[in-house]
Formats: sequence, C-alpha cells, structure tokens
Amino acid sequence: MSILLSEQPDFVVVGSFETSRSMISGLLNVVVDVLLVDYSLGCAELDGVSLIRTLRVKFPDSRILVFSSHYDPAIVALTLRLGVSGFAGKSEDVSQVFNAIRVVAAGSFYVDACMSFRLAEMSVAAIADANIENGSTGDRLLSGARLSVKEREVIRCFLDGMTVSDIARKFGRSVKTISTQKSMAFRKLGVSSSGELFKIKYKLEEL
Repeated sequence: MSILLSEQPDFVVVGSFETSRSMISGLLNVVVDVLLVDYSLGCAELDGVSLIRTLRVKFPDSRILVFSSHYDPAIVALTLRLGVSGFAGKSEDVSQVFNAIRVVAAGSFYVDACMSFRLAEMSVAAIADANIENGSTGDRLLSGARLSVKEREVIRCFLDGMTVSDIARKFGRSVKTISTQKSMAFRKLGVSSSGELFKIKYKLEEL
C-alpha cells in the first residue's frame, strides 16, 4: 500500500510503520495531513480504540482514516464517534482508498455509499429497539453499567475476536484475571453469554 500511495502524484508518504508505538514516535517531528491506520492490531499492540484516542490527543491537526478488514457497521460507527474522519474497508478497490484519502485530506468525511446505508439502517434499528424496551433495559442498562477501565479493555478486545488467552498476553495479566474481568463486565452489562454480548454490540457506543 505504501508503494501504491507513493505512485500517486498528489500524495507524499512521509512514513510507514509496523507498530503503533513506532508510528507515534515517528510522527513527533513531522506534519502529517492524513494518518492511515488499521483498527485490529497485534496482541502486543494498543487496541484500535486506544490508538485512535492517542493519535487524536498527540496529533490533533492530523485527520485519521481507518483502513481495515473489520468493515462492520458497529465498528465503523464506533470509530466515527471517536473522531476519525473516515473508514475504508480493505476489500475496497485501491482507487476507492485513494479517493478516501483525498476526501479526508480535503476536510470532509468518507464512508462508502453501501456502508452509509448500513449505518442508517443500524440507527433506525437502535431507535426502534429503544422504543420497544421503553428504557427499562438496553440503553439505560448500558449507560449505567459503569465498567472499569480494565473491564472496558477486555470487552473491546473480546469484541475484536480475541480470546481470553490473547487478551491476557496483550495486557500482561493472568488468564484468571482476564476471565474475572470479563465475567464482571458481563454481569454489569446484563448479559450471560458471548452471543448476548454480540447482540448488543451496536449499543456499546462509548466502550
């Protein structure tokens, strides 16, 4: 991708980094218009949410475009709420990725037409669900869940497809500790299984 971007006459690739930490260090002394970042990172890395939050604090003048294979409406919606300027799926044609970068660099927001429709559908479904539940569970339950920082980390990673063992290695905690934090988060969220958690995934707006 770095080579393909370099071949575009209106792009200047100022850096390409294998890890989030090397990216943050490498950007300290250079001005960047657009940061092209993945969402799902390795076990030893920051999770996507933490990376986006860190980049927004450290480089507020740079616009963030997420480029990821995790092209799910819930994840796209979450990253947009976190302040990114666009989301491009890795399954998109490379010309669309170039277009996304140009749109974001110009100060606009980018999500392709199909994803825009899916996001609109999800919003309508969320409103309908909230009306059915009449505020007794669902949104109200989630807003009052009060997960700890570590519980939020565990649930975010779990929703990204990581196992308890993966999460334990990522944060340097024991498997037992991660299992306990996961169980506590499940209890606070009012779910009893992984399936129930994924059913309310789109509601976890600030996780």
